[in-house]
Amino acid sequence: MKKYYDLPSLNRKVFPNLVIIGSTASGKTTVAHQLAKLLGFGVIDLDLWIEKKAGRTVVDIFKSEGEEAFRQMETDAIRSLSKILNHIIIPGGGAIERDENWELLKELGQTLWLATPQSEVLYRLLRDEGELSKRPKLAEALAIADIGERRRFLETRLQELEERRLPRYEAADYAVTIGFATAGTCAQFIKELLLSRQSPQNM
Repeated sequence: MKKYYDLPSLNRKVFPNLVIIGSTASGKTTVAHQLAKLLGFGVIDLDLWIEKKAGRTVVDIFKSEGEEAFRQMETDAIRSLSKILNHIIIPGGGAIERDENWELLKELGQTLWLATPQSEVLYRLLRDEGELSKRPKLAEALAIADIGERRRFLETRLQELEERRLPRYEAADYAVTIGFATAGTCAQFIKELLLSRQSPQNM
C-alpha cells in the first residue's frame, strides 16, 4: 500500500482551480463534490453562491427581476472569485453564454465539459419534479400534465439550449462523457485524466 505522501496529486500551478461546465442536470454538482474529495479541493456552486447572497432562489430572481438581472449577478459572482484557489467551480448552465463570463471562468482555471447524453438528462428531469422546478428555463414543463407532451417540450428546449452552448462546450480544455457511470466513477476517471495531462511530456 502506498503511503499517503506517495500518492499522486495535482500540480496546483497547472490546476489552480477546475471549472466544470455542462448541461443543466448533467451531474456537475454531484461529480464536483466527489472529485473535490479526491483532489482536496473546495467546491463553489455559483447558483448557490448567488442564492445565499441574494436571499432568494434562482427561480425567484428570474421571476422578480428577470433573466438579465440574474445574468449580471452571475458575472459579479464570477468576477469576485478572481483570487480563489484550490476549488472546483460550477457555473450554472447558462453562465457560459455571456462572453465576459467565459473569459473570467477560463482565467480561474482549466475547464472541463461534463458531456452527459441528453437522453440521461431528460430521464433525470422527468423522474424528479423537484429538480425540474429549480431550473427557470425548464420549470414551465411542470404545467404540462401529459407526460408525453412534457417529454417532447423538454426534448425541444434542451436541444435549443445545447445548440446555443455547444461552441463553449467544445472550447473546454477537457471533455468527459460518462453519462451512465456513478458520480464516484466519473470523478475517479477525471482525476486520472487530469493527472495524465500534467506529466512532463504533456506540460
